[in-house]
Amino acid sequence: ELFHGLRKLQILHLRSNLLRTTPVRAFWDCRSLEYLGLSSNRLRSLARNGFAGLIKLKELHLEHNQLTKINLAHFPRLVTLQFLYLQWNKISNLTCGMEWTWTTLEKLDLTGNEIHVLTPDVFQTLPNLKILLLDNNKLSSLEPEVLTMWQSLSTIGLSSNSWECTKRICPLATWLSTFRGRWEHSILCHSPEYAQGEEILDAVYGFQLCQNFSAPVGQTTSTATDRTMAAEITSSLFGIMQQTPTQDDAEDFGSFATITTTTTTTQTPHTAQATTALLEEKAVTDDFSGVDNTVMTHRVIIGTMALLFSFFFIIFIVYISRKCCPPTMRRIRHCSAIQNRRQLRTQQRQPMADLATQVPYNEYEPSHEEGALVIINGYGQCKCQQLPYKECEV
Repeated sequence: ELFHGLRKLQILHLRSNLLRTTPVRAFWDCRSLEYLGLSSNRLRSLARNGFAGLIKLKELHLEHNQLTKINLAHFPRLVTLQFLYLQWNKISNLTCGMEWTWTTLEKLDLTGNEIHVLTPDVFQTLPNLKILLLDNNKLSSLEPEVLTMWQSLSTIGLSSNSWECTKRICPLATWLSTFRGRWEHSILCHSPEYAQGEEILDAVYGFQLCQNFSAPVGQTTSTATDRTMAAEITSSLFGIMQQTPTQDDAEDFGSFATITTTTTTTQTPHTAQATTALLEEKAVTDDFSGVDNTVMTHRVIIGTMALLFSFFFIIFIVYISRKCCPPTMRRIRHCSAIQNRRQLRTQQRQPMADLATQVPYNEYEPSHEEGALVIINGYGQCKCQQLPYKECEV
């Protein structure tokens, strides 16, 4: 009833809420819905008819929830769904409880879950799956029946799993050597200890884990080729392959066939490993000497260019300041000169002002004996007053 009558709704975001389950037929009237976001909730389970009515849904987000089990039998009504996101849950069991074919699904993201085992019936339901992401799970090996169902994949993600690089890894290594798509990140061995951190293909080839396995000549995509070359250089540089298997492990590995263009030779595990290590060490030493020289040259060039740029930038700033602001500089100097003159005059007037405040006016009354200033007609006397002089500006 919550979404009743919303027949034209196309996008619905319900992320970051407190939903614990999807009610039965909650989206029955949302016949035009194409995007449904239920991420970052507290979903623990999915109702069988929870997505009934979503006949046009293309993208479903269920990531960052608390789902522990996914049964593809809950999605048969999503006949147009193309992208299903289930990453970062707690899924440990992925099953399909009914026989049906989900032809529209192209991307399935299961990153960051707790999946230990994959069964063929799940991928038999998804014949057109193109992108499968299983990074950060707990897979240790894959059965050949599962790998045969991955014929339609163009992108695979299998990094950060608990891959056990023994004979059990041979089906996956064989599939990866013939895979024409790309994988997002390096697929590294988790155990045993002597192969830990080594790429699966390098470990299988270097430690001779599988019979009749040849090193992959090249990948169809440039990204896969670059990743393989980088992994080989890194593994040889840091000495990942220095530790050799024990005698018991060597007996379990069996014979190893190296395929070349003209002849086929069989080598013992220790001989093949020693030869490979010496050749790789020599090649890597030569390559990295050239790389160090190139890097040093680039650093010198970049440092010189940065120094020159800083010098010319400072010169440019000085030139602009002198070229564009001479009137301002003249005004500043003129104002400074006027201020200095005023201060000088103030200092000169200060003693005169002090003298005027200390000496009172003097009245002069000449006596009859000093009658030099008597008016000629004799009608009176002249009184003179002596006042301090003042300096006036003209």
